[in-house]
Amino acid sequence: MIKLLFFTGNVDALAACQKVLQALDVTCEGVSETPELHRQLVARPCSGLLIDVLAAARCSARERALLQELTEYYPTLMLRWNSAARQFRGLVFGTTLDRDAPLEDFVSRFCCADRARVFRNNKRRTLHCNLLLSPDEGFAADSTEKTVTLNLSRSGCFIVTSRHWQRDCRGWIRLLELSDPTPIEVRIRQVLSWGKERRIPGIGVFFTGLRPEQSRQLAELCDNDSP
Repeated sequence: MIKLLFFTGNVDALAACQKVLQALDVTCEGVSETPELHRQLVARPCSGLLIDVLAAARCSARERALLQELTEYYPTLMLRWNSAARQFRGLVFGTTLDRDAPLEDFVSRFCCADRARVFRNNKRRTLHCNLLLSPDEGFAADSTEKTVTLNLSRSGCFIVTSRHWQRDCRGWIRLLELSDPTPIEVRIRQVLSWGKERRIPGIGVFFTGLRPEQSRQLAELCDNDSP
C-alpha cells in the first residue's frame, strides 16, 4: 500500500486530504513538526510527501533546509488548502498537475508502493563539483552537458542545468573529482526549470548505482568539514 506523510498543522486540511486518499487506497499521516517528520522518515519507508505551503512558510531557515532536502529525496506535492471552497491547489516543481484533482494526479503519476524509501540522514554540503550530465549512458556529444553540482551528499546532489528534464526519469553523470570515471546512474527527484521562479535552475537527483571506491570518495568529500 502507498503511504504518504502530510506536513501540516491544519486539521481540516489533513482530514480532507485523508478522505480523498482513502478512496485511492492510500494511507496518509499528518505531521505538524519537522523533528517528528524526520523521525518518521528515517524509521519507516514512505512513498511520497505532501507539504502545506503555509506550514512550510512558518519554518525556520534550518527547517526549510531539511524540507528542501526531503523534496529532492521523495516525490513531493506542495499543497494549499482553500477552506472556503473546500478545495486543494497543488504544485509539483517542473510538472503541471490536474487543477481539479491534484492529489489524485500526484498519486497516479509519482507514487508507487514498491518505491517507498527510508530517508538516509546524509550530511549535505555546498560543494561545486565538475561533472558531465547525460540522458544516456553513452554520453553522446550532442546531448552531454558540462556543468557543476550546487550541493552534494553521500546519496545524491543538486545539479545546475537549464535543459529539460522530468521527475522520476533516469540520467547519468560523471563526477570529475572522483578517481573512478565510471558513469553513475541517477534518478531525478526534483526539477527547477529555468525562468519559472527566482531560484537556480537544475535537478535534484539521488544515486542509484555507485561503485565502492566512488562511495568512499563521496563520503570523504561530504564528511570533510574544512572550507
